[in-house]
Amino acid sequence: MNGGFPMIVAVCAAASIALTSCGSTTEYVQDNSSDFSKKAESVTETEDTYSYKDEQVFTVDISIKEGEPFPNKFEIPDYKALMQNPELPTGCEVTSLCGLLNYLGFDIDKVTLADEFMPMDNIGVSTMMHAYIGDPKSEEGFGCGAPVIVQTADDYFESILSPCYAVNMTGRSLKELLYQVAQGRPVIVWSTIDLMVMPTEYFWDTNDGEEMWFNGLQHCMVIYGYDLDERTLSVADPLAGNVKYAMEAFNDTYQLMGNQAVLICGNSETKGKFVVREREKSPILSRNAAQRKAEEEEAARIKAEEEARRKAEEEAKRIAEAGPATEPAPEEAEPQPDVEIPAEEEQE
Repeated sequence: MNGGFPMIVAVCAAASIALTSCGSTTEYVQDNSSDFSKKAESVTETEDTYSYKDEQVFTVDISIKEGEPFPNKFEIPDYKALMQNPELPTGCEVTSLCGLLNYLGFDIDKVTLADEFMPMDNIGVSTMMHAYIGDPKSEEGFGCGAPVIVQTADDYFESILSPCYAVNMTGRSLKELLYQVAQGRPVIVWSTIDLMVMPTEYFWDTNDGEEMWFNGLQHCMVIYGYDLDERTLSVADPLAGNVKYAMEAFNDTYQLMGNQAVLICGNSETKGKFVVREREKSPILSRNAAQRKAEEEEAARIKAEEEARRKAEEEAKRIAEAGPATEPAPEEAEPQPDVEIPAEEEQE
C-alpha cells in the first residue's frame, strides 16, 4: 500500500518454536508470506496471567508459548457477524468492534458505540490514525485505523469501569493473529471489500504535516476461525455476514492495508481493578462528546452575555435612581477695597 499505511514486519530475536496438536505438527511462522510451512519466532511482548480479584490489575499474556498446541483447524463457536447496514453504511470498523464486544458479553449497540466513543473528524483536519474521517452514517465516509478502534474500545471500557482493554496488533503476521484465534480470541483485521485490490490514494496533509491516504475498498472484519488444510479463514464480515475467505488472498489484502489488527483482552465477566492504560490518545472527540462540548461552550457564552447585560442594566438603574447631577452654586466674589486714584493719573 502506498503512503500512509507502510508495511510493518515485527522483528524478534527469540528462538523459533514448533506448535504441535493431535499428533501432528503445525509449523507457525512470524512473517507475512502465504507459506505456512516455516517456523515462527516468539513474540517479545509478555504479560503475566493469573487469577484476578477485584483489586488486582487484569492483564493477558498474548505471547506465543513454546510447545503450546496450535491446531491445523479451529473455529470459535457461535460467533455471529454484526451487519453495518443500514445504520452505518461506511462504519465497518466500529461495527466489527461492536460485534466482538457483543460476543464477549457487553451490552452496547454499534450506533451508540460510534456516536459516544469513536473519535470523529467531519472536516478532515486529521488522518485515520487519529479519528474516523467523515461520518459512518454517510455513504461518503472514509474510515479509521487500528489506533482509533483501540481508543474507542478503551473509552467504552472506561465508561463502565471494566478492567478489559484493547491491544493494537498492527505489524503482526496473519499467522500470529491465527495463534490468537486458536486461544479463543477473535481478532479485528483491516482488509478490503471482497478482497479486491486497488491503489491507495493521497488526499491531504494535516497541519502537523501528516499525510492522509485512503484506499476506496478499505474494509474491516473479524477473524474467528481458520483451516490450514483447506487454506480458509472464517470471517465475520459486516457487509457479507459469516463467510469463508481464501487465506492467501486475505493475507494479500491484510498486508495492503498495513497489517492492521486489534485484539480485545477480557470479557464482560472479567474481574479486576480498572486502570487507565498509558497510550497516545487522539485529541479528536466523538460525535456526542463534540456536541456536548459545543453546547457547553454555547451555554457559557450565553451566560457570559447575560451576566454582562445584567451588570449594565444594574448600573443604568443605579444612575437613574441617583437623579441628575446638581452643579454647585457659584461662589460670591470677595469685595475689593476702594483704591484712591491720584488726581494727576486721573487727568491722564
